[in-house]
Amino acid sequence: MAATPSANKRLSLATGVGLFIALVVPFLSYAVGRLIFGVAQSDARIVSGLVMHWVTLAGLIAVIVFWERLPSASVGLRPVRWWTIPAGLLAGVAITFLAGAFVSALRFSSDAHYAAYLQSLPFILRLALVVTAGIFEEVLYRGYAIERLTTIWGSQWTAAVVTVALFILAHLPVIGFAHLPPVALVSVLVTLLYLWRRDLILNMVAHATIDAIALLVVPIAGA
Repeated sequence: MAATPSANKRLSLATGVGLFIALVVPFLSYAVGRLIFGVAQSDARIVSGLVMHWVTLAGLIAVIVFWERLPSASVGLRPVRWWTIPAGLLAGVAITFLAGAFVSALRFSSDAHYAAYLQSLPFILRLALVVTAGIFEEVLYRGYAIERLTTIWGSQWTAAVVTVALFILAHLPVIGFAHLPPVALVSVLVTLLYLWRRDLILNMVAHATIDAIALLVVPIAGA
């Protein structure tokens, strides 16, 4: 059903706030964390970051539900079918190995020190990181930002390029410029997965699988 002009105006303002939450607040959250904790990593900093992620996600969901008043399908949430979870797991494994092959072939540098630090965290914190990243990053950068920017610009590819760029830049303060290429590869692949299927749950499972391999499986395999 076509929206009225006044509804479009309300939607435009709400979406502007939603995009600010999705694409700007993550940068502000990191800046606040740096002011509080400095540059050193710590369990307290990880926990505070997780809390901020969930608060940010709750704010975005509130915008979608109470201000935009749009259905969950507007951010790519589809009914879960019998194959959704297995397909997400398979996609996550495939992306991990494909990205790893590219990183090796192109001799990209990964932040081994930061990865080792994350893998040294207590299991419950690593599990929380996996679940949070899979949900938080996919809702903000894929489900919300891509869908809303596509509506504004009329081009899913322009929306995808912008969200990929911002997703990569969001990791810059944490891992540094030299270690961004592997993040860029994974970002491109999960974005292509979303554009292909437009299924946010599928992407969440795939993203969580990628992180689970790095943070849960690899430490066990290396033990």
